[in-house]
Amino acid sequence: MLTANVPKIRYHGWEIDIKPCGVEFCFECHTPTCPDALDDAESYITKAAALAAAQAFVDRESAVLALIKLANDWLINGLISEDEYWALTDFEEVPQ
Repeated sequence: MLTANVPKIRYHGWEIDIKPCGVEFCFECHTPTCPDALDDAESYITKAAALAAAQAFVDRESAVLALIKLANDWLINGLISEDEYWALTDFEEVPQ
C-alpha cells in the first residue's frame, strides 16, 4: 500500500501532523517552543475528523495557556491570592 506524506499543517502558530493509526488517523501537535508532541490519545475515522479534533485541541490548549498566564499575572500583581490562583488554574476534567 502506498502512503503519501501529509504535510504538517500550521494552525494558530502550532504545527499539526496527521498520521495513520492502524486503519484510522490520529494527530500530534507541536508548539513553537516545545518540541514534545501533544495529542488527545484518540483515533479518528477520517483525516478531516482528525484535523478537526486537532484544531479543537489547539484552541483548547491555547485558551488554557492564556488563562494560566493571566492568572499568573494577577497573582504576581497581588490581585488574587494563591488559593484563588490554584482554583482558577485547576483544569482537571469533571466526571459527567
